Amino acid sequence: MSGLLLGGLGFVAAIVMIFLEIPVAVALGLVGLAGAAMVIGISGAMTVGATTIWDSVTNYTLTMLPLFVLMGNLAAQSGLSGRLYRSMAILLGHRRGGLALATIGASAGFGMISGSSLATTATMSRIALPEMQAAGYSRSLSAGSVAAGGTLGILIPPSTVLVIYAFIAEQSIRELLLATAGPIALAVTLYCLAIWLPLWLGISTAPERERARGAERAEALRELLPPVGIFGLIMGGLYSGLFTANETAAIGAAVVLAYGVFSRRLSWRGFFDAAMDTALTCGALYLVLIGANLFNFFLALSGLPFGLTGMFSGITDQPFLVILLMLAIYLALGTLMDSLAMLLLTVPLFVPIAQAAGIDLVWFGIFAVMVVEMGLITPPVGMNLFVLKTTNPEIQMMELWRGVTPFVLADLVRVAVIIAIPAIITWLPHHAI
Repeated sequence: MSGLLLGGLGFVAAIVMIFLEIPVAVALGLVGLAGAAMVIGISGAMTVGATTIWDSVTNYTLTMLPLFVLMGNLAAQSGLSGRLYRSMAILLGHRRGGLALATIGASAGFGMISGSSLATTATMSRIALPEMQAAGYSRSLSAGSVAAGGTLGILIPPSTVLVIYAFIAEQSIRELLLATAGPIALAVTLYCLAIWLPLWLGISTAPERERARGAERAEALRELLPPVGIFGLIMGGLYSGLFTANETAAIGAAVVLAYGVFSRRLSWRGFFDAAMDTALTCGALYLVLIGANLFNFFLALSGLPFGLTGMFSGITDQPFLVILLMLAIYLALGTLMDSLAMLLLTVPLFVPIAQAAGIDLVWFGIFAVMVVEMGLITPPVGMNLFVLKTTNPEIQMMELWRGVTPFVLADLVRVAVIIAIPAIITWLPHHAI
């Protein structure tokens, strides 16, 4: 059996196993070990497996991963995430569509803490959806804003997915985190338009509510200061060069811990739960990375990435066509699996092709994360839609599709803008101190 055929069969086997809900780490690790054993023998595969485990858990880039996860868990135990929606609802709820805007903002904040699009969608569907429906918002607008809002958090620093991409693609995590600033601002602007335009056209309904009193608004602003300050600390430290990415993770975790202690909102029980959740989450993430490394080694042995680069050689002088083809593949995979699984499968194959086409790999990392998340809300079978349907079975799928359509269009516009103006992503990381 040729190496390319073996690599292709291994790739298909990994997709099928993930689709059958076998854990990603197990699927990638088993395929990687079995494929490597077929190429270099069982003894060689076992040696590579032992080396891969050691390299994965001792890699310097990944030392920030537990700290970022700990920061998010401490923030959740301190009540930061729970107060985001309430504060934004008070500040924006009196405007037409204000609760939907608050849902977008709170989802971004919660996603920043949880790092999971699916978890954010499930949580916000229980918090924001009932309040919007009670206020008279149309079901399509309510469901669409919850499903779309869940996709934002994974791009906002600290992003565990970008840390993992930096590790696999051997890119600077500092540059990747800085590169998110432009796309985040663009995403928020376009999502606001995706809420307002259907209201203006009469497609959706969102009654205005009474404006909150001054004292309530002042209190809501105070509640927003900690998460905004933490985000500002991360981006400011990275941009100024005052902190490395690893130092930023440590300082962020320390600041959240100090906030929880001094505000008396973090109990000993909460600290213990945050530490346990961090250990469990990071254990799972490191297992995924070990499996991904084994899978990547097998793909390299098979020659599949280089074979694909050769197949793309006819269009590598046209980066636009390469990007469009990758976009189509990501949208298709988004109907089958979650964002992390998609990136772990595709990055080892797509990075050599992007390099051959002259595509900036920092730009490609942001592009890949954006497109992967867009696939999770693309009708008819985006994963976020199924999560929302599961937690709220009374919502019809047609209402879900209608609700997310403006946000999918907004995402398509966002992707088109960053393709047309790549400096939106690349300018800040290349000009930071």
